[in-house]
Order: sequence, then structure tokens, then C-alpha cells
Amino acid sequence: MSKFSLNTLGKLLADKSGLSQVEAELFIRKMFDVCNQGLDADKQVKIKWLGTFKVQATKDRESINVNTGERFTIEGRDKLTFTPDNILKEIVNKPFAQFETVVVNDGVDFDEIDEKFGEEQTEDAPEQVIDFLDEEKTATPNPEVVVIESEKEKEDEQAKQIAIEQAKLERLKQAQLEQERIQKEKQEQERLEQERLEQEKLELAQQQQALKAVVEPAVPASDESEEEEEEEEEESSNSHHIVIPRYLVVAVCLIVVALIGGMGWFAFNYGQMTAQRDHLAMQLNQYHQAPAKKVPAKPAAAPLSQEQKLRQKAMEDSIRMAKTAEAVKLAENSDEESANAEKAKQAEAKAKAEAKDKAEEKAASKIASSQYDKDARVRTGAYRIIGVAQTVTVGAGQTLEQISTRYLGSGMECYVEALNGTSTVKAGQKIKIPKLELKKKKK
Repeated sequence: MSKFSLNTLGKLLADKSGLSQVEAELFIRKMFDVCNQGLDADKQVKIKWLGTFKVQATKDRESINVNTGERFTIEGRDKLTFTPDNILKEIVNKPFAQFETVVVNDGVDFDEIDEKFGEEQTEDAPEQVIDFLDEEKTATPNPEVVVIESEKEKEDEQAKQIAIEQAKLERLKQAQLEQERIQKEKQEQERLEQERLEQEKLELAQQQQALKAVVEPAVPASDESEEEEEEEEEESSNSHHIVIPRYLVVAVCLIVVALIGGMGWFAFNYGQMTAQRDHLAMQLNQYHQAPAKKVPAKPAAAPLSQEQKLRQKAMEDSIRMAKTAEAVKLAENSDEESANAEKAKQAEAKAKAEAKDKAEEKAASKIASSQYDKDARVRTGAYRIIGVAQTVTVGAGQTLEQISTRYLGSGMECYVEALNGTSTVKAGQKIKIPKLELKKKKK
């Protein structure tokens, strides 16, 4: 399995996202620092679209040395596991989608395959060159000869093989456990989906039964049906109660009300049509009977032909239409006469109100003029006061004479004095300007 250093990951991230090499490496360091903090605190870190890192603690376990037969204890440790996200899993497994899963039996040796791939990796791996800065200065140490006994080498090799086999067994067990977990999840999903479908079918059947129970009319039951109903009630008491949705009840009630309203409207219109038809038939009978009294009896006429019957029917229709038009015209004329009478009444009332207002205005003007006639200048003047024309505010430095000259003309201050009852004014005072009317000359 190939391993990537921080520089390699930073270069890949920089090429992908457009960042610089330094920024990419800082981001990767920060991400792994945050992951380590989360693992220390919660023992689990989940990264969206990447996967879940989880710390699992392994207990101490005993093992036996194959050569000496001695027991030794392998200390417990924390094992870091990674479960990829579904999106990452699909991306990684996409090139191998055409492969089929093959179950491998226990005891299969993978040493030859591992050695083969190990040799290929060593051939492809670049040679690492290590530069020593102080190579010239430092003296080359004399090589020490280390004698290793063949037995110790064998023990080390056997221990390595045991460790490799144990690692393989653990990988196989983990793969089997993962496969079992996936199968259990699939079975659980299938079971939940089946339960959901059954629940939907049950709800649909209950709604259909409720709809049938509401729409179907009740039928009087005989003795046999009563016994069947009792049996059904006993069965239904043992089963669950059916709940009818509220919107279904409301919809059925609206349909019933609409049907009843439609039947009532049809019956009402049908009654009116029948009454109108009877009335027209009675008018036709009266019309035929009226000339029959004046005309003497004639011998029985021969049976009418089809053309004569059509002519007679057309004549009757025209007479009926003429009478209807005449009745409508009379009704319109009566409406126009009533409207004209109403307009005449309104005009008369308006004229009376205007005359009354004029009389009141004249009386008020006479009373007002009689009040202001106490002043000799107003009494002997050419005008009389009939009301107030407007109200003005006295400005700074203005006199009553100036105000009267501005609004009425020169020599008219006597009328302003008589209306306001004063001959002196102050700034800011409200002054009424009189409304004058020329006195009529006496003949």
C-alpha cells in the first residue's frame, strides 16, 4: 500500500484548489490537529464526505512462544480505525465495480502474493539520497562485528511470521464482521421498507372502507342480516377501531348539501314553470271563449290539416307575445310616471326650501341692519350691512382706516367700526370685514 507524505498531500491539494504549497500544508496540518483533538476528547471524529475516524481500545492478551512454549502478554493499545463515507467509498470502488466478491476459506497463505507485490514496490521506489553536511569533518567509525546466533534469528523470524498470521487473521475477521454488518443493515432496511409498505396498504384499505361506509346507503336489515351484523360487531370489537378522516366527512357533507340544494332549486323552478304554463293556457282559453259568445254556433268544422295547425299555433304564439309586450310596456309606463311624479315632488320640496332660506336670510339681514342703524353714519349711508364677508388679522402699524380702505374703499371705516363695535385696533387683533348691500331708493 502506497504512503503519502505531508509534502505530497500538500502538492496534490495545491494543484486541485489553486492554493500555494505552504497554505496547503498548513491546512492539512491544522485538519489533522483538529482530528487528533477530537479523537482525544470524544474517541471519534466524523468528516463529511470523507469518513469517520474512531479509536478502539484492545485489551491485554496472552500468547505462547512457539519455540520455547513460554507464555507472554501482549499489552493493550489503542487502535485507530477509519470507515469511509458512502461517497468516498463509491469513488474508490468505482474502478473495481466489475469485480465479483470471492469468499476465501480460512488457512489461505498470502505470503507469496505479498512478497511479489513487495518486490514490485521496491523496484519502482526511487532511491533515497541522504546528504550529510559534516561528512568530511566526521571520522568514519570502524565497523563493529556483531555475532547473532542462528537460534535467535529463527526465533525472530518465527515471531514475525506469527505476528503476520495474526494480522491476517484479524483482517479476515474484520472483513467478515464488516460483511455481516452490511448484510444486517440491508436486512434491517428491507424489513423497515416492508413494514412501511404494509402500513401504507393498511391505511389505504382503511380509507377505502371508510369511504364505502359513508357513501353506501343504509338498507333495512332482516332477521338474518341482524345476526350477521351482530357477528360483525363481535369481530370488529376484537379488531382495531377505524378512524374516518375529518376532511372525508366534510367532503361528504358538502356533497349531500349541494344535492339537497340542487333538488330544491329544481323543484322551485319546476313549480314556477308549471304555474306559468297553466296561466298561459287559461289566457288562451279565455281568448278562444270570448269570440265564441258573439259568433253564432256553426256546424262542426272538418279536421284541420297539418299546415292549418301550424298556422293556428303561430297565430296563438304571436298573440301571446303581443300581450306580453303590451304588459311590459304598461309596466314601463307606470314606472316612468311614478319616477316623474317623484321628481316633481323633489323639485317642489327643493323650491320650498330655497324660498324658506331666502326669507330667513332677508329677516336676518333686516335684523342686522336695524342693529347697525344705531350709528348715524350707517343709517344715513348708501349701504347697509347684511353679514360678514371675511375676517382679517391686524398687522403691525395698521389702522382701522387703512384696513377699510384696502378692502372696502375710502370713507368706509364707519361700517367696519359699526360691525366690530370699536374704532381702535391692535396688532394681532381679528377684524371682521362687513358684507355690504346697496340700499334701494324710495320712490
